[in-house]
Amino acid sequence: MKSGYLGAALLAAASLTAVPAFAQEGAPVQEQGTAATRAAVIAAIDAYRAAVVKGDRAGLEAAFHPDISYGHTDGAVLSKVAQIDRTLAPGKRFTAVDIADTKVRSYGNVAYVTASWTFHLSKDDGSTSTARLSGLDVWTKGPRGWQLIARQLTRPAQ
Repeated sequence: MKSGYLGAALLAAASLTAVPAFAQEGAPVQEQGTAATRAAVIAAIDAYRAAVVKGDRAGLEAAFHPDISYGHTDGAVLSKVAQIDRTLAPGKRFTAVDIADTKVRSYGNVAYVTASWTFHLSKDDGSTSTARLSGLDVWTKGPRGWQLIARQLTRPAQ
């Protein structure tokens, strides 16, 4: 069943090239899907953000699909366990996770989300940092609700 979710995500991704509205170079991303689906995906994103800030392992377990592929700006692509461990690494904590410019495109049980993310980090030594990133998420709806199955974060263009 693992390949079923990934296969559905890849099939849906491939189908995007056939939609002229998305193929126009330089055009802004347009949302697709119902308001109810958008609200459910945004609720799942908010639950993920809350879990990151609380340092809630169970919340991250629920937010991430077992087959997640989480891509970082440093080139690391992590599994579910590795990403949760990186998020909850000792000596640091996220004080806030902000999201802006969110666009949700849903196709059945798959939703693509583009957004700008700001991760606020505090370390035990008293230092703080902020990472502003752009991202593409793939969420899939299954028996456990909407879960993040793929993410790629990148530094925004200057």
